[in-house]
Formats: sequence, C-alpha cells, structure tokens
Amino acid sequence: MTTRRTAVTLLLLGAAVAVAPGVRAQTAPLTFGVLNQQSPSLTAERWNPILHHVSTASGVPLRLKMGRTVDETDDMMGRGELDFVFTNHNFQTEYNAIAFRVIARWGGEPIRGVIVVAADGPFTQLKDLAGKKVAFPSRDAFVAYAVPLVALKAAGVFVEEVMSGNQDGALAQLKARQVQAAAVNSRFLKQYSEREGVAFRQIYLSDPYPDLAVIAHPRLPAATVEAVRKALLGMKTDAAAAPVLERVKFPGFESATNQDYEGVRRIYRRIGQ
Repeated sequence: MTTRRTAVTLLLLGAAVAVAPGVRAQTAPLTFGVLNQQSPSLTAERWNPILHHVSTASGVPLRLKMGRTVDETDDMMGRGELDFVFTNHNFQTEYNAIAFRVIARWGGEPIRGVIVVAADGPFTQLKDLAGKKVAFPSRDAFVAYAVPLVALKAAGVFVEEVMSGNQDGALAQLKARQVQAAAVNSRFLKQYSEREGVAFRQIYLSDPYPDLAVIAHPRLPAATVEAVRKALLGMKTDAAAAPVLERVKFPGFESATNQDYEGVRRIYRRIGQ
C-alpha cells in the first residue's frame, strides 16, 4: 500500500438528527468511507444526500471520508480510521484479521466486469489486446481488475497494465485514445457513457457478482450498526428517501451478509490478493 497522505474529507453539514432508541448519543459523527470509483467531488455529490438521509433516519450522524486515491482509502480502512465503508476490497486476504460485518449492499442488478474498446476501433475480441495498453482503476479493484485479469490470463493474453486511479479515469483514458481498452464495472460503464455521450464496444463481460457492500467495523456497538443497517435498507420504502433515490439515480440498498461475497474472495485469491 502507499504511504499515508492527506485524506480528502467531505463533511456532511447541517443535519440535526434525533437519537434512535437503543443508540447512545454520538458526540461526533462516525466516518463513512466510500471506495474511489469516481472523483471525490462526484462521490460527494452522490453520497452526501444518502448519508444525510441515513443520519436522520438512524439517529447516527455520519460524515463522508475518503482518501485521494484507492490506496489511501484502503489504507484508512486497514488502519481502522473508517467506521463504515462502502467497498469490496475488504474481501482481500490482507484484511482477514479485521472482522468487518457486511450489513447491506448497493441494490439493483449484479455487477459484472467489462472490457471495452473504442466503438470504431479494430479490436473485437480479447486476443486482439495482446501487448496492448489496457486501463484499470487500480490493482485492488474487483470487477474492474481482478475479474478481467483472470479472464485475460485464461485466454493467454498478456497486456500492458495502466492504472488510472478510478473507473472514470480508465474510461477517460480510452476516450482520449491513450490506451486501447479499459476494464470497468458494468454499472459505471453505463453511467459514464450516458454522462459523457460516448459509446464503447464491449469485448468481454464477466459472470455476475453482488455489488459493493456496506461494511461495519467490529468495534462499533451492535445497536449503532443495527440502526444504520435499518436506515439503509429502509430507503427503498421510506417516502422521505424517494427524492434522494431519484436525485442520485439509485434503487436503494438491499440486505447482504458476508457469505454473499465468497465468490469475490475466491477471485482475489486466484490473483494472489
């Protein structure tokens, strides 16, 4: 992992929250880390409304906190600086000693690893990428690195790996023709294509995997974790959450457990993580 740098901290402001039954009053907000799939500004735009609602509904004040890079955010998670985290990097063997609890997952369709190329380019299959530059968000990414890497190796294709910091960065490099292909999360591919008005040609699509999990650090009181879990899962049916879900184009959270991510752990182990 990289050395520690100054973290990007995005504060959740102005939320007066009532304390839920069984939850001890917080003197300071708990930290809620989010994996660097997008830039900090785009992450804050999506997650601050969600955390504002969850803070109000649960009585547990939360603030968004993340590093400037994936490695920094993972380092913060490993050092125990984050109380809750939206991620799937905790399923790497490096974090086995920390008994994180999965309490929910991002709702909607499962995610898949996708390798895409320029829509008007010459590449149509994985073997065409032999020796070519392929952008990945980071070497810790699951469906955007571990899963595509396993597929490339199975096909006997070796590429020049280019790390781009996050999923938007990988697609931006492909859009600018700085690389010949990009590996990303299927959900982010759709969002990026719609936002940027650019189409890509898909040459690989993985099996489905559960979307990223919300995990809780084992030091947290059970009542606090349960209050946050209920607030997350309740967003799908809470009328007060409807404007938030519409604004961030999000179907709500779904129930999940650690066992749901055994397939994720297996893939990480296959590439030595």
